[in-house]
Order: sequence, then C-alpha cells, then structure tokens
Amino acid sequence: MLGIYQEALRLPGAAAFSAAGFFARLPIAIIGLGIVLMVSLKTGSYAFAGLLSASFALMAAAGAVATSRWTDRVGQSRTLPLLVTTHAVALVLLVAAVMTDQPAPLQILAALVAGFLQPANGSFVRARWVAIAPSTPILRTAFAWESILDELIFTFGPLIASVLALYVGIATPLIAAAVIVFVGGWSLALQKRTEPPLHPRQSLDEDAGKGKSAIFQIGMPALVLAAVGCGALFGAYDVAVVAFTEQRDQAGMAGVVLALWAFGSLIGGLFFGGRRWSYSLPRLLILTSLAQVIVVFPAWLLGSIPMLLLASFIAGIAVAPTLISLFSLTERLIPSRQLTEGLTWANSALAIGFALGSSLGGALIDNIGTSVAFLLAWAGTLLTFVVAVLARNTFHRGASGRAAPIPVSSPIEEPIPGATSTGFIDPSTH
Repeated sequence: MLGIYQEALRLPGAAAFSAAGFFARLPIAIIGLGIVLMVSLKTGSYAFAGLLSASFALMAAAGAVATSRWTDRVGQSRTLPLLVTTHAVALVLLVAAVMTDQPAPLQILAALVAGFLQPANGSFVRARWVAIAPSTPILRTAFAWESILDELIFTFGPLIASVLALYVGIATPLIAAAVIVFVGGWSLALQKRTEPPLHPRQSLDEDAGKGKSAIFQIGMPALVLAAVGCGALFGAYDVAVVAFTEQRDQAGMAGVVLALWAFGSLIGGLFFGGRRWSYSLPRLLILTSLAQVIVVFPAWLLGSIPMLLLASFIAGIAVAPTLISLFSLTERLIPSRQLTEGLTWANSALAIGFALGSSLGGALIDNIGTSVAFLLAWAGTLLTFVVAVLARNTFHRGASGRAAPIPVSSPIEEPIPGATSTGFIDPSTH
C-alpha cells in the first residue's frame, strides 16, 4: 500500500523536508493535551485547563493566517527561524507562568502569545510539495503522505505528553514541545532548495484582487465553518478523555485512548489514500463527514475505559478521510499563489473549533459531566456534515472555476487518490 507514495518521496529534497516537517509539527499533538494535563493536574479545574488551551488555539489560528501571508511574500527561510525561536521561548514562559501560580490573566496572556507565534508548519510543508511536484497525481499522493504523517504525529504525541506529564513532571510536555519545534523548524528553514517561490504583495494582488484574502474565494467561508466543526470534535474529545480517565483513577490512559483514536485515523488515511475515488471532492466531504457522525456518536454512552478504547479506535477511522477531503477541497478553491494562506485558513478554523470545543467541554465537565462533553464532540462533527450538505453546490462552483495549482487537463470530477491534501492541526488539532 505504501508503494504509491515512493514516487513522491523520490523527488529531489522531498524526503528531507518531509522528515523535517514531521518533526517540526510533532508539538501540535503535544501542546494542547500538555496544557490540559498540566493545569488540570495542578489545579483540578478542567474549565480553566480548557480555557487556557482554547486561548492558545484561538491565537494560533489568528497568528497562522497573518504569518502565512507574510511567508508567501518573503519566504520560509526568513520567517521560520524567527517564528520557531520566539514560539519556543513563549512556551517556556507559559510553563513558568502556570507553575509559579501567576494570576490567571497573566497565564492567559502567556498562552495567547505562545499561540500567536506558533508557525503553520503543516501548511509550509504542503506548499513545498506544490513547488516541486511535477504533476497533479503526484501532488495528491504527496498530500496523502503528509496526512499519514499527521496521524502518526497524533498517535505518538498524546503518548509523549501523558508519559512526560505523569512520570517526569507535569510541565515537561511543553518544555519538550519547545525543544522539538525549535530543532524541527530550523531544520526545515535551512532546506532552501525546496523552498516555494516568493509571491510578493504585487503578485498576490494580481492573482486575487488587491488586498483580497483567500477567505473571500468562492466556497471558502463554508469550508472554514465545516473545519470549525471538525476542530470542535477534537477539542471536546481531548478534554473529555482526560476527565474520563482521571475520574477513574487511570489518568495515564488518556494518552493511550487518544493514541488509539489517532491510530484508527492512520488506518483510515492509509485506506483512503491507497484508493482512487470517482466521486467529486464536495461529495467525498459529505460521505466522509457522515461516516464520522455515525462512528463518533457512541462515545457519550460509554462507562468504562476498555469500551472507550475500542470506540475511540473505531471513531478515529473516519477522521483522516474527512480531513483529507476537507483540505483537498481547500486546495481547489484558492489561487495557487495563496496556497499557504488558504491552507492556513482551514487549519486556523480547526484551531478555532478546537478552542471552542475544549473550553466549552471543560466547563460542561465541571458543571454537568463527561458524557455531555463527548456529546459536544459529536455535535461538532454533525456541524461539518450539515455544512458539507448545504454548501455542496457552492463547493462545486468554486472548485470548477479554479485551475489546479499545477498544470492538469482533467476536470475536478476526475478519479483522485483518496488522500490528497490534509492539514491538521497545526494548532493541535486534535
């Protein structure tokens, strides 16, 4: 099954920047859970843990859009070193604020600053693939490969966060994330051979209308709303799993549950990416999000960790295909010169949804119970499905009117490799 990805990885420099990108974005699967574990284990408050995680994710969403537009204009080799260095320092300051019991507003401010400085490494890597891919099928296979790496990140990230927090120290997940993002980000920045070409302000204005953001392209507002639903699923599910396991005196199982969720998503991504589908992208988004609605629903009815482990694995299978479909559609709705910004809008929408899900989920846990938080996660994925259905004609219109980012003669309805373009959670998505 993995043989279909070898052609993409053989492209000059591809394996090197993909590996660096994997390492650089590994912290996105550590930071969100790391904040929840650090705060909840220190204070016992899931509401404040969710609020702090939400503050980070929301500002990461806003910052990623701004820094990605900047990167399109001046290049990754100039923006990445600054972003990863300041982001790593900000994470350490966030840990210091929490561990020294600084006032809540100061802790929130530290989370906001750290989030704003988080680089959109997933979008940066995908922009490099667009720059070097010789054909659309290879580009789509490359995006599929990155989706698989994303799922590996979310398989190992929660385990790393849980083991470090419970067996080394509650602050160590964020310290480790700071080191990893610094090393990985610098490694990616130094690979100038595969850096995408610059698109200064004048070029961007010619492509998209003077001052026009990628968010105003046909179909993008609806797509962003669909991504918010996915993000809410991830945010609410994360905090619900932490509370569920801690309330049963097995806090260490939170990482295992979330790792199984991500492993299920990895399996789903491998299957989805190993096939060619005759459906259009809007229809694929409808089908994958419907599957997600069905498999996530049982989680709020469960009462034991073994059952939650099984349910999370099954629910995870639909995650990667949904994200793949969503980001595939993003690629086709935006001009090529706004690719980084467009992918970042989708990632930022996931971050916003994650923030809403984790903050509201934490409050529901403190006041009602974990079952309602799981139900909130299901409501998020239901939102994605409803938007996909209602906006399907808009998506068709936007995708049909947009040329592919590299030369291609076939129409949007052509059979495509299932995994084409996924982006998660630069903010954590999960």
